[in-house]
Amino acid sequence: MNYQSVRKGVTKARFNEDNSGIIYSEIIFIAIGVGLVMKSWWWGGGLLFGLIFALAFRPLALLIVFLLSVGWGVIGGGIGYLFDSDGAMFVLGTIGFMTGLGAHLSALEWIEDIGTTRETDT
Repeated sequence: MNYQSVRKGVTKARFNEDNSGIIYSEIIFIAIGVGLVMKSWWWGGGLLFGLIFALAFRPLALLIVFLLSVGWGVIGGGIGYLFDSDGAMFVLGTIGFMTGLGAHLSALEWIEDIGTTRETDT
């Protein structure tokens, strides 16, 4: 293993770790929002722990990542709607979805990396 591959690996790990804060922040905000709307600590806490627990299982994690990315797409589309243009709505919605998807998949990779113990070549 040479210096360049180690440097790239460290850079990618830092990038993924930074993006993990995004997905955890979204989960916290969603849990708080649901807890406030339902006026129940049980709903908020249950959703918080349930979503964090679900990130440990790849199929559920991918579903969560997709739904959160759709949320970013809807936000982008809403911003485009303010321009009173179907084109802006579509383009900004697509950009929001794709950007969210990239950030969420990066965060998911970090979550999987810290949760996996792998044998390394020595």
